[in-house]
Amino acid sequence: GTGQVQFFGSSGTWTVPSGINKVRVRLWSAGGGNNGSGGGFSLRTIWDLTGVPSVAITVGTGGTGSGGSSSFGSYLSATGGASNGGAAGVGSGGDINYTGGTGNATSSAGGGVACIFGNGGNAPSATNQPGGNGASGSGVNASQWQAGNGFLGQGGQYNAAAVVVYSLPTTGMESAFSIDFIGAGGGGSVGQNGANGGGGGGNNTSGGFPGGGGGGTSGVAALCIVTGK
Repeated sequence: GTGQVQFFGSSGTWTVPSGINKVRVRLWSAGGGNNGSGGGFSLRTIWDLTGVPSVAITVGTGGTGSGGSSSFGSYLSATGGASNGGAAGVGSGGDINYTGGTGNATSSAGGGVACIFGNGGNAPSATNQPGGNGASGSGVNASQWQAGNGFLGQGGQYNAAAVVVYSLPTTGMESAFSIDFIGAGGGGSVGQNGANGGGGGGNNTSGGFPGGGGGGTSGVAALCIVTGK
């Protein structure tokens, strides 16, 4: 494209720049809190913006309840993840649409956010079962203290002596080497926050930005990225 990229971490209005007639939009919704489910993801290329001066953007916010939904005008949207192991967020209207991972109150873990590589990982259904692997890892296997792996990064691990986090290639926007890899990290183990969209483990941890479900605490806010050509 032209190299024109805009990130929206909160709701607002995107004004179509001069000379831009088509865009690709990546949209995440927010994760649910208190063992909540991960947000959904949608990606769409809009080929003709003729006569469109601006587009309203809604970026979902996280919290202790259900995560907020996100939208890019009427073009594409994603519902937020519910709290307490409720329904995961779902993308719609895009060329690519994926669903977040489901959180679980029994294992006190959050679900991972969806991303371009697929659905988010589910939290374990019980404390002696592994966290689900997905585009974003989530939850924690309390038997082995191993969180679910993401598409790129391994989940965190806990032991009695120290908390050990495996190396994650992408732990957030600032270190991602491509915007396509945002949301593809691993999940948090007990006492650890999720990374890059992964769900949080137990003990009041949060999910990873953007859109990870919280393990016993607040879910994480959403994100919208607009690239023009």
